[in-house]
Amino acid sequence: MKSVLRKGLKRKIIFTLGFLLDVYQELSVRNYYQKLYSPLYERTTITETLSRMSKTGEIEKKLINNTPVFCISTKGLKLLDEIIPLKNLSDKPWDGLWRIVIFDIEEKEKHIRDLIRRKLKSLGFAMWQESVYLTPHPIAEEMNEFLEEKNLIPRCICFEAKQPNVFSSTDFTENLFNLDVLKFSYNKLNNAVLLIMTDYKDKNINRDEAFKSLAGLMEKFQNLLMKDPFLPKELIPDFVERDTTQKTFSRISKYIAKT
Repeated sequence: MKSVLRKGLKRKIIFTLGFLLDVYQELSVRNYYQKLYSPLYERTTITETLSRMSKTGEIEKKLINNTPVFCISTKGLKLLDEIIPLKNLSDKPWDGLWRIVIFDIEEKEKHIRDLIRRKLKSLGFAMWQESVYLTPHPIAEEMNEFLEEKNLIPRCICFEAKQPNVFSSTDFTENLFNLDVLKFSYNKLNNAVLLIMTDYKDKNINRDEAFKSLAGLMEKFQNLLMKDPFLPKELIPDFVERDTTQKTFSRISKYIAKT
């Protein structure tokens, strides 16, 4: 049980430093502990985990204005890619191709269908029709390697196709990935963070209570990011909700830490 908790804490640290790095550049190690604190983690567990990660090179300790702070390392960024593998793909220009997976697996082999769906989900595919999944990310090779390894070809195939010009790529993507729901979730989370700021300024909550509330919302933010398809900007040019929420976390966390 303890090793499971440590693994969860390690992931939390990597995520927090990877997405909210600027929050911690001016915070002391003590405040870092305070932000990460949860009833699941004893302070000694946090201390030992940070120390171990520093020794293995997953995070780095630096002095900024004579204050020790932690930063994510190159090795830590690779771990972040394992936690949220689609993050880096969103920075690559879209090549105009869709990766399509079609499978025909009998219901009596439900375990195989579930195996395929889990893999598709991890690679950012969305269901277009039953047993037909699509993604714009260039991961056809990885998917086909998986299918060959599991001896699923030709019952399950992955191929690339160019989208016809008869409909809009952006409209198609909005519907395929239910982006309205994703945008709503980010906006709801962003508003919750802003409400903490209001309550803190109005003295309805103290600093410790504000940190505790922010920590809970950061957990929700992490879960939301893990569901985010991180689509290419060409397909969702007006999608700003993720970045807005991230900046709100950074700005308000820093403000509360300084006051």
